[in-house]
Amino acid sequence: MKIPIISEIAKYPRLALDLRWFLRGTITLEESKQVITDRLRHRDQNFLNLVKKGIYGNLRSPYLKLLKVAGCEFGDIELLVRQNGLEATLNKLLVAGVYIGWEEFKGKREVVRGGQHFQFKERDFDNPYLAGYYHVRSSGSRNAGTRTAFDLKKVEEEACYHLPMLVVGNALDAPMTLWMPGLPATAGIRHLLRDWKANKPVARWFAPVTEKQVRANLRDRLAARYIIYGSRLWGVKLAKPEYVSLQDAIKVAQWIADTKKKFGSCSLSCFVSPAVRVCQAAIKGGLDIKGVHFFVGGEPLTEAKRQQIEATGAFVIPRYSLTELGMVGCGCSNVAAVDDVHLLSDSVVLIQREKKVEHTDISVNAFLFTSLAATAPKILLNVESDDYGVMETRHCGCLWDELGLHRHLHTIRSYTKLTGSGMTILGSDFVRILEEVLPGKYGGAATDYQLVEEEDTEGQTHLSLIISPSVGEIAHDDVIHTVLDELNHGIHGGRLAAGFWAQVNTLRIKRMYPLSSSGKIMTLHLMKKV
Repeated sequence: MKIPIISEIAKYPRLALDLRWFLRGTITLEESKQVITDRLRHRDQNFLNLVKKGIYGNLRSPYLKLLKVAGCEFGDIELLVRQNGLEATLNKLLVAGVYIGWEEFKGKREVVRGGQHFQFKERDFDNPYLAGYYHVRSSGSRNAGTRTAFDLKKVEEEACYHLPMLVVGNALDAPMTLWMPGLPATAGIRHLLRDWKANKPVARWFAPVTEKQVRANLRDRLAARYIIYGSRLWGVKLAKPEYVSLQDAIKVAQWIADTKKKFGSCSLSCFVSPAVRVCQAAIKGGLDIKGVHFFVGGEPLTEAKRQQIEATGAFVIPRYSLTELGMVGCGCSNVAAVDDVHLLSDSVVLIQREKKVEHTDISVNAFLFTSLAATAPKILLNVESDDYGVMETRHCGCLWDELGLHRHLHTIRSYTKLTGSGMTILGSDFVRILEEVLPGKYGGAATDYQLVEEEDTEGQTHLSLIISPSVGEIAHDDVIHTVLDELNHGIHGGRLAAGFWAQVNTLRIKRMYPLSSSGKIMTLHLMKKV
């Protein structure tokens, strides 16, 4: 017997109330610019307010323990900010041990500061002042299955970035479409609502995976339907997801070409690899998508991927987001690097520290993020994101620059996460599969299996599972099935990743001896050219 939809929706009265509030009206470009300018002007005070209420006013905050070890009271932080500024204050706190590593944030590693030991869980960092009516796991795009609150106030806040993004991309008057998954992944539904709030409703929403493929539970299915169909109760018609697999990129390319012919231009929001697939399909199909705008994220925009997109005459604007924070950066047309983005400093603070990558001789300039927005799903204070890159101050003359967002990020990469077709899995989650599951089922030792992230000449990112010849003959399809089955059952974000990877053969088998670095065989190798 099916559970009545009305009785299930009744469990989310806050969602219903907030949805009606969210749909009460849209925002303009001038209002968006004013909001960003005001947040920049008050960023120091916004930080202090969040620390006072979200950390010192929350006895369960993990940061309280670290601040106590550092001997730091709220008055000390307030004085440091007034005297030295926000970034300098955060660097002083970093030196004093007030920071959280990525594995510590995920609850996978003990926190040791000043001789004291702590063990935190990911949910300990939840913002206690959010409504919390609906929690989801992230898609695994640019992160690894973070559990966060889906909050419409946060969506409204991020909508202020949408119109400036379209302006810098010269796409303000172009129809917009999506090629992103629905719940339990939040990317598609967030874009759908955010675009509507900016008075630029999505014309079509193509979904690369079905609810069945990602095993969406009843709650996710009902919530998605309520948001889409419930909105019509208040006169808002939102696009509903239409399944188009990654192998059918030609269908998306055809829609883009037809829309461009009718309206002069259009734009597509999707992950980087699907954007490349659309452009390859357009070239093979002889479709004209010159001048179309691609707004991409979810994985690194590399030189090869950018070239594949621009070979069609299309334009590409990168975005950088984290589930724990929301939007972190957005690009423009005046780039210094292929993935150059403006840091959205009105809602995020970023500092860096040199970090040695485990099991290698490599050091990177790791990112540490601090949240400024009261609507951030997680309260972050010097938290590593497992990403690194280059940060610099540069004036490019675009609208972001005019608004005061002068800091740029580029060459953004991860030092332990593996990405394929826009889906990201924390590398350490894969270690158990490589070192225990596969040797246990197919033989060999833990060092006989290795996962390598590679980019081919067409700009597609693949994950190569290297298996030593010493293991003997095994069926490649069976190994891939085993890995995907483990992803489906044992890893946060794994169901969505498995759904994507199974469609387009992201995971490939190579019979060779595992690669070594400085005499060591690492279970995981990040991006390399094929």
